[in-house]
Formats: sequence, structure tokens, C-alpha cells
Amino acid sequence: MPRLSFALSILFLPFAFHSIQAQDQLQRAETKAGTATVSGRVTLKGEPARGVMVILQGQNPGLDNSPRARTDENGRFRFNGVAAGRYSVSALAPGYTSPEDTSLGFRDRTLDVAEGEKVDNVDLEIKRGGVIAGRITNPQGRPVIEETITLSKRDKHDQAQFYFSLSPNKDMYRTDDRGVYRIYGLPEGRYLVSVGDAQSSGSPRITSSRAFYPRVFYPNATSESEAKMIEVSEGTEATDIDMTVPDPKETRDVSGRVVDAGAGRPVAGVEVVVGGVWDDGSSSGNSASAEVWTGPTGEFRMFGVLPGKYELFVRVEEGSGFVSDRVIFDISEGNAHGIELKVRQGASISGVVVIEGTNDPNVLAKLSQVSVGAEIDLTNPNLPSPVESGSVRVNADGGFRISGLQAGKAMITKGLPKGLAVARIEHNGAPVDEEGIEIRAGEQVTGIRVVLVHVDCTLTLRGDMKIVGGAVPAGLGFYVLARQTDQNAYCSRGAETDARGRFVIENLGLGEYEIGVVPIPRAGVELSPEIMRRFSSVKQKVVVGSNNQQPVTLVVDLSRKEGDK
Repeated sequence: MPRLSFALSILFLPFAFHSIQAQDQLQRAETKAGTATVSGRVTLKGEPARGVMVILQGQNPGLDNSPRARTDENGRFRFNGVAAGRYSVSALAPGYTSPEDTSLGFRDRTLDVAEGEKVDNVDLEIKRGGVIAGRITNPQGRPVIEETITLSKRDKHDQAQFYFSLSPNKDMYRTDDRGVYRIYGLPEGRYLVSVGDAQSSGSPRITSSRAFYPRVFYPNATSESEAKMIEVSEGTEATDIDMTVPDPKETRDVSGRVVDAGAGRPVAGVEVVVGGVWDDGSSSGNSASAEVWTGPTGEFRMFGVLPGKYELFVRVEEGSGFVSDRVIFDISEGNAHGIELKVRQGASISGVVVIEGTNDPNVLAKLSQVSVGAEIDLTNPNLPSPVESGSVRVNADGGFRISGLQAGKAMITKGLPKGLAVARIEHNGAPVDEEGIEIRAGEQVTGIRVVLVHVDCTLTLRGDMKIVGGAVPAGLGFYVLARQTDQNAYCSRGAETDARGRFVIENLGLGEYEIGVVPIPRAGVELSPEIMRRFSSVKQKVVVGSNNQQPVTLVVDLSRKEGDK
């Protein structure tokens, strides 16, 4: 057996312990009824990678329900019966990564698949990931058991890059009974390694323990600025990344009660939540739940909160009409008891939604599918902004009431079915400007009128984007925008290109559009102003008249022209 094939066989031996039935489920290659096929190959160092799991994931999330197949001895895979739509094709191999890993850990290709299309040569590459391993001990040299290791991936400018491992083995991020950890399958890059907990400004931290280890960065540094970066490349192992944590510190207890500010009565059965605050005392908008609810007399008590400065508020039940005050407290030096939290009647917005310009009963029937909400730009500088209320479905007569709102500028948000668009919003007959409606604490605003119109946005435009005269950084994404030139522009839409440069823009209407392309830099990708200018200068007029018109081709020319600097 060739060395490469043997290595891959060893890699996938653990999967042999699954039952035959489970193997059959994993190897299924059918999606919902369709007539398209998707096939390709997975390689390792240019050689076929056999036994690798490939997942075909549609636009609707659900990794567990996505069809999957194993590559054969030639590294090939095939999905039959694929329905039209956008898909992500990903190769998942424990301990392996990809040159094209996204920020979420996938090594994938996006594909816009047409009904009956035969998509071949979808090539995916994997390579052996890196390893970071070490041991965690306390000041007495004893192992620290079941403590979580944190990795922070950094780009060449030392800026944090979000990275989430899709490996099902989350235990590799925790120390074993010897205090040892070993994290494998890491993409190439630079990592900060740390262990323990730290309260940082704006980020509340609650543990399930009465004690915590203060955060330590490798090599035994108490701050990021003193930490040493670990370089990871293909197949390398950074071992002996050991750290010694200081003796554990006590977490804090927080207790108090919740009362109704209007009636003065205790409020039972509501959840109390810890929120983060910035150094200036303003709310960060981040929160952490200790799953603490008030008792019969409104009392609450929570433990496991890390020392620091926070705020408390009540997570008010949607539709109750109440809002919560926020109380800032400091537990840097000790516990906090006797806190009184108040809930009070919030503001509300009520009105009616109407459909103008048609008597078609099928269009008018869509009114029952409309929902409205409110996004509040808060007047209180100590609270996070904006805050969005839960949306409500309109009544049969189009009436609605949104309650439980904080004071501030309110923007009406809409949830509309296909075929409806907002023409205008009025308040007592006057148009509402882009800044929204000013509401005061507890105010009951009435007289809102949301006017909808019927639009026929049911057509689809397909096309290709081609880049000539130069290369762009790997990992760059593209968004194609079709802007309706009509002044109403109800049907302006856009879509991302797939791995082949193809795009499918749905829900367009009859008429003329200006087509343009916008580059989407991924983490760590930088574009020069000149490259950005090249993309922004690409414009093309297209008249959309049917679903079966000829595809559009957008050409982006990156070559230098006379007069360029």
C-alpha cells in the first residue's frame, strides 16, 4: 500500500467502529428531489484522498441533515438528485485542514446549481493541520484538570481573526487528568494560547464554579502584550506549550429583588441577566445568563460571577409591555447584595397596515402575512443602541400594536411576504422621515400608517463574473448587485458569486437594471485602492424581461492601462 493511502487509512480507522447502518446513512448522496448532479475530487499533496467525508449543505442551515458521502479510492465523490439552489461543498477530515479554510473552519466551495445541471470537477484540497500541545500545572506543580485552553488566531498585523473549529472532538481543548492538552487540525497561522478566565471591559463572565483561575498566556504572561505567538504551519507540532496558573480566586455572589415600579409589588418568575459595561459606564450590549429567575417575593441570587463592573436587568417576556431598568454594580472587591431592580410600563406604537393600488383579493390576502416591529435608537446614552423589539403579526383589519419599547427614536421594521413593498410610512397623515419617530418613556404613540404596494418581483437573472488581466488575493468574495433604475426600485436585489464566478439574483421585476460588483474581503485579505477602483468601475445595463433570458457576463479587467499610476 502506498505510504499516502496507508496514512489516510489510519486516519479514518475510528470511523470503522460505526455500525453498518450508520455508515450507510453517512454515505448517502441524495438531496431532496432534483435532477442535478455534483461531483469532484479531494486531494492530499496532489494525490487522491480516499475515505474523506464530503458534505453538501444547502442555504437552509442544518449540518446534521445535510447529505454527505465518502470519497472512493480515487478521491472522487458524487451527489445525485440535487435540487436547484445554492450549496456549499465541504471536505471534513479529522486532523486535516485546507488552504482555503474559511473563518468557520470549512474547506468548501459554494455552487449555484441549476435544475438538471451536471456540475463536475469540484476539486477540494486538504492538508495535514498543525498541532499545539502542552501541560497546565498549578504553583505546586500539580496538574490542572479539565481546564479549557483558548486559542486566538492573529493575522500578520496581530489583529484577531475569528476561527471556529468544526472538529467534533471538543475535549482536545480541555486538559486531561495529567493536565495535558493536545489541539490538532489547526490551519496555518499565528496563535495566542491562554488558559483561565478574565473579566474584560464590556464582556460579562459567569462560571459554574465558586472559584476560577486567572487567565495566563503562554509563556506564563498575565497580558496579551507579554504573550508569545505560536507559529503553526502544515503538519508541524508545537509541543511543550506549558503554562502555570496562579492559585484560584473566588467568584462573586449577586443578590437582590425585582419590583414593579408602578405598583411597588415584587415581580416573581422573571429572569435576571448580567450585562457588560464599558470603562465609561455605558452598556456594551453584551449579556450573560446565569439562568436565575426571581422567587415568590421577587428575590434572586446568583453565584459564579467573575470580579468586575457590570449591570443587571430583567429579561422581560415579549408581549408583556414592560421594560427593565438597569442597575450598574461593581464586584471587583467583593459580593453585591440588596440590589433592587425595577420593571415599568414601556412605550408603545400602534397603527394600521394597508395595501394600496389594487383590489386583487389574492394580493389583499397577503396582509395576514405581514409583521411589524420597531428598532429603537435610545436616548439614554448608558444603554446599548439600537434595540429591536419583537415583531408582531398584523390583525385581520391591518391593525397592530408594538409594546414594551424604551424611549428613543423608533424605526418601523417590516416583515413582508413576496410581492409586497413599502411605499411610505405616515404618522397622523405626515410622512415619517428616515430618522424615525420620537417616543418618550411610557408614551403610547398612535396614528401610524404603513402603506404597502403590490410589486411583481418574481424574475431571476443569472450570470458570470470573469476576472482578466491580473489576480486577486485568495479568499476574496464577490457580491453582484442589480439596482433597478426606476425611481421606486422595489425590486433591487443582489447575490454572492459562487466558486465558479456564477451568480443567481432572484426576485427581480420587469425593467432595466444597472449591474455592478462589490468585492468582499475576508479576514486577513487586503485590497489596494486601485483594485477597489477597478471593481467599482464595472457597470452594465441589463433589461430583465423573463426568467429564461441569456445569462449576463461581467468582466473585471485588472490589467494596467495607459495613464494608470
